[in-house]
Amino acid sequence: MNRRRRLILCGSAAILLGGLATAAWLVATAQVPDLDDYRAGTLLTDRSGIPLRVRLGHLEQDSRPVHSEAISPWAKAAMVSAEDKRFARHAGLDPIALCRAIVQNVVNGRRISGASTLSTQVIRLTEPRPRTMTTKLLEAAAAIRMEQAMDKDAILEQHINRAPFGGNLTGIEAAARHYFDKAARDLTLAEAALLMGVPQSPARLRPDRHPEAARKRMHYVLERMEKDGKITRAQRLAAEQQSVDAGRGRRPFLAPHFSDFVLQQTQRQGTLQTTLDAPLQTAVERVVNRHIATWSGRNIYGAAVVVLDVRTGAIRAMLGSPDYDNRAQSGMVNAATARRSPGSALKPFIYAMALEQGTISPGSLLDDSPTQYRDIRPDNFDKNYRGEVSARDALIQSLNIPVLRLTETIGLQNTLDGLRSLGLSTLSRPAEDYGVGIALGGGEVRLLDLVNAYACIARGGQYLPYRVLEESEPAKSRSVFSPETAFMISDMLGGRERSMDLFGHIADAVLPRIAWKTGTSSGYRDVWTIAWNPEVVIGVWLGNPDGSSTPEFTGAGDAAPIVADLFRQLCPTSSDTWFTPPEALRQRTLANGTTEWYVPGISPTPSSASQTAQTNKPLQIKRPVNGTTFGLVSHAPYEQSIDLQAEAVSTETLLHWFANGIHIGTTSGSRPLHWPLQKGNWTLVCSTPDGRQARSTITVAER
Repeated sequence: MNRRRRLILCGSAAILLGGLATAAWLVATAQVPDLDDYRAGTLLTDRSGIPLRVRLGHLEQDSRPVHSEAISPWAKAAMVSAEDKRFARHAGLDPIALCRAIVQNVVNGRRISGASTLSTQVIRLTEPRPRTMTTKLLEAAAAIRMEQAMDKDAILEQHINRAPFGGNLTGIEAAARHYFDKAARDLTLAEAALLMGVPQSPARLRPDRHPEAARKRMHYVLERMEKDGKITRAQRLAAEQQSVDAGRGRRPFLAPHFSDFVLQQTQRQGTLQTTLDAPLQTAVERVVNRHIATWSGRNIYGAAVVVLDVRTGAIRAMLGSPDYDNRAQSGMVNAATARRSPGSALKPFIYAMALEQGTISPGSLLDDSPTQYRDIRPDNFDKNYRGEVSARDALIQSLNIPVLRLTETIGLQNTLDGLRSLGLSTLSRPAEDYGVGIALGGGEVRLLDLVNAYACIARGGQYLPYRVLEESEPAKSRSVFSPETAFMISDMLGGRERSMDLFGHIADAVLPRIAWKTGTSSGYRDVWTIAWNPEVVIGVWLGNPDGSSTPEFTGAGDAAPIVADLFRQLCPTSSDTWFTPPEALRQRTLANGTTEWYVPGISPTPSSASQTAQTNKPLQIKRPVNGTTFGLVSHAPYEQSIDLQAEAVSTETLLHWFANGIHIGTTSGSRPLHWPLQKGNWTLVCSTPDGRQARSTITVAER
């Protein structure tokens, strides 16, 4: 061998070895892009995977990455046949395709074909760069490095999720939803072949704009699949005959207020499975709109609903307004998370605090007589007073004086701290700013927080934060009330008799056994009903977003029927579900023949259960004497009356008089009250502002 040949061979060997060394160095030092970061948008789904909302990703791309198992096998096979038929056999670069491309391009003096593989395309799609020879070498090295670290299915998943499908559609899930209104896993062979042909030239092959070109490409993909042995001739012919109409779908827009609420709390990418139940949400919207249709001319256009799962704290439905798109009525405002006055809706929690402390039991007698608090003189919704009334009846009837007295007994700061422990964080001002009026709605809460607070009662006194994502683990609960207290509140406000007594307009309806409480704020600006059983809590708010008055609406008259309708339609299986009394609870019979639950050692004894304050000199009714019968002359031309007179501690003591629970007048000291006789049996009660009471029972009969 002559010297020249040896030099040529040595030089060629050196070049080859240098090239191999350079290639090895490029592969060894190649940086694989971050394949976990799709820079995708966010897809919200309901608990079963129904899409709710898409938030666009980087550069306003609609990108919805999915795992391999959520991609149709037809789509995977079609992508390989269309783009890289030897994908399963090469290590990132296809040497056969590379040699073919070099020969064709050299012979023709221009670029005829490329040699990219699915692997190199993944690198290019993940980290786009100017198309230079250096870029291609770096991409090739990174592709080989990626192949060493990932299996083929994972690489194919990456490619299918990153491929362009026309417009701002990135990835197969966005494309399948947009063109066929279905998930990627549900694509047919024909649909998969049509879509997998698009990435070669997305603008030219968009099936919604260029259906003929897209279909021609589909036929090519099907032929390649048959040639590669992925489908049979019969399958190809059947797919070619299938009508594949790729429309321009709309992005999902369900539960808009809930979706807004979730997206405001997270910047996470990809698919987020929320706790919402889409069919339940639709049912809520249908029920509310049906009721709204009957309100024509009543000057109200706001409504909100929250449905919460008791066990987990998961939000199953949220309606923030009847019409999200109605800007004139502030439809985009989410009233479920807006701060509003709760009216009487906080009273059950104050009664729960009193039960917890052993201040009262359900049968305890409370004083509902006129009194003065600083510069206000509170009265009841119906402007009447009941005198001596059980705690249960005072709560059911939402009487104001008893709950104000309880708030004073518990302590204003303790009351406010107790409400905050239930998640009512919007009650953030100092206790002095609220005063005892906090018990009557003198603060602001959110419907969502209020519903979650009631869930604490339904959960046996255990508080959990609400949840919006299924994947999140429920937080560890903390005890706010004892199981005994929680049961007594539900029992006081629950059961079928409660529905019959308080909600006559639905008394004949078949209702699940539930507990509920209404509220109406000052000026009729907000009306509420919260209802619960062991499985679910439903809260309804009605009002106007601008805070204008709705004087024709009340919690019992308008919000309660919506709750009843929702429970009938949404929870038919819950009709026999009710709370089990905790083992520590006992029942006892009171002097009036009624029974009550109590906690031995904590609840007050029946003799001390009355919240009537006792002094050294008890209040006594001097006239009329207990048991007296008065005659009433029929058709007498003159008024027939008697004087009511009591003996008080001081001549300045205010005395409030009640006849069969109806407030009939006020005197002071021993001054008499003139009272016209009326036929019947009468229980006369005299009450002082500090809670002392006396009673006398008389009969008035005609003669």
